[in-house]
Formats: sequence, C-alpha cells, structure tokens
Amino acid sequence: MRGGGVTQMLFLARRAGRVVGGDRAVRAAIQRGSAKLVLLATNASGRTKRTFLFWTRSMGVPVVTWGLKEELGRIMNRATCAVMAITDENFSQGILKHLERGDSG
Repeated sequence: MRGGGVTQMLFLARRAGRVVGGDRAVRAAIQRGSAKLVLLATNASGRTKRTFLFWTRSMGVPVVTWGLKEELGRIMNRATCAVMAITDENFSQGILKHLERGDSG
C-alpha cells in the first residue's frame, strides 16, 4: 500500500463523506456538478477511461489517472473501484498539490 500524501488525503476525504466511487455514482456527481476531481485507476478498462475522459472534459472536471483498481477499492472499502470522484474543493486541491509535487503515495 502506498503511504502518505494522496492515499492519506483520500482516506480523510472518504471519512468526511466527500468521496463517491463507482461508475453510476461518479457519473451522477459529474452531471450534478458536485465532482471537483475524478480519479481513474491506471488499470481501468479502456472503455471506462474513454467514458470518463469524455464526461470530465465535457463538464470541465479535472481528471487524473492514479493507483490501481485494488488501491482505489481499498480506499472505498470494497474489493475494487475503477473510478472515484472527490466532491470537496479543498480535498481535491490538496490531492492535486500532492500529485504536482510528485508525492504519488
């Protein structure tokens, strides 16, 4: 498991109720305008990646590819998760700052 930075921020955001995971929930968050950042697992299917890249671009939501489905799943307390959305601006900015610094953990 990765340590520090992004993982820690994602766990905190989940505990605060500011993360949604899974295809339907993330798509709904994007459509409602509540998604502030979308994370796609690096091993998500090509179709999933294309779908969410289209949705995020059309709605102006930042998207990053990070972690494996198993890692995102662990954060969401499920077996796997290919896509998740952060619904809080502060958490999303914090995660992006960690990624910009190269703190991928």
